[in-house]
Amino acid sequence: MIVPLSKINLRQDEDGVWIAKSALLPGCHAHGRDRGEATLRFQQAAKEHLEALLETGRPIPEAFRDKFILAA
Repeated sequence: MIVPLSKINLRQDEDGVWIAKSALLPGCHAHGRDRGEATLRFQQAAKEHLEALLETGRPIPEAFRDKFILAA
């Protein structure tokens, strides 16, 4: 798990789609048919988001600096 579940915000939009995001990773979000799918997709998106930051040399958000390592 990349982002603790307690730090993921979930909401349902007017079309019934669930949206997951976290203040720990601004600009990263995901959606799903239900809460579980949105959460799972968000965890996957968070991993890819952090990998992209590392690969491009952009700063890693403070909450992840000591926890996220890109493996070869």
